[in-house]
Amino acid sequence: WSTQHFLAQLPSTVKRIAVLDRCKEHGVGEPLYTDVCATMQPHAGVRIIGGRYGLASKDFTPGMAHAIFLNLAASKPKHPFTVGIVDDVTNLSLE
Repeated sequence: WSTQHFLAQLPSTVKRIAVLDRCKEHGVGEPLYTDVCATMQPHAGVRIIGGRYGLASKDFTPGMAHAIFLNLAASKPKHPFTVGIVDDVTNLSLE
């Protein structure tokens, strides 16, 4: 993980970031989400939400990307979230 390269590519106007991981880790959080949060810690004005995709080997579709952008734009985005499966246990799915 390169903090320098990540920050160099991030627009100065960014307000929210959605981080997608393809694994399910218990504890602190998924690996990429944890890296992004650590990198963005000095940038308090940026909201970071995390989610999972590709569970059960599902393909990532344009509809899933659209659902993530809608969630990111919401006044209270769902965090954490999943795309690609209907999670009727935790209700974390984006439609």
